Amino acid sequence: MSNYKLYYFNGRGRAEISRLILAAAGVKYEDLRISDWPKTKSDAPLQQLPYIAIADLKLPQSLTIARYLAREYNLAGSNNLESAKADAIVDTCIDLMTSFYQKVFLISDMDAKEVALKKFLSDDAIKGLKNIEKLAREYGSKGYSVGNSLCWADLFIHEITYSLMTYQNDLLDGFEALRDIRQTVESNHNISEYLKNRPVTPF
Repeated sequence: MSNYKLYYFNGRGRAEISRLILAAAGVKYEDLRISDWPKTKSDAPLQQLPYIAIADLKLPQSLTIARYLAREYNLAGSNNLESAKADAIVDTCIDLMTSFYQKVFLISDMDAKEVALKKFLSDDAIKGLKNIEKLAREYGSKGYSVGNSLCWADLFIHEITYSLMTYQNDLLDGFEALRDIRQTVESNHNISEYLKNRPVTPF
């Protein structure tokens, strides 16, 4: 019997980092992908997704969930300082994600979205990736963004770069440290199996 029920839409989105953490830890859980959101919205503690049910507790907020799981399964860094370093990298990834959401995702006109995406990939994405790589080089070692073992910041880097590379496959050509981190993540047996079998979704 699984101890966790993770609720989100049928997409990677804000729940994927928690799915990756659980995959890395080899923890079984119920991956509940909501298709009747208006009808079940009242079940969510803040009427938003994702949230995770742990026994009788419902825990909201995607980063709160991910941080809890990372700490629970020793993927948050080996000490408090490493944990802070991982948080700093994740927050820098969030800055990049927020920029994409505001400058590209929210645009409804397809022609305008295409122009905005091209500008984003050549400007904001490069700046954001440089910031992430800078921290990873300072805080980590080859293949790891913090210290010398896998942590949730590595998983977050993998997810955000995966999403960006769906728009431009060679986006990481100038980012050796980020490419090494992706290789480390994908060489983990549990994550490799998860990535191989996860549903293909548009986001």
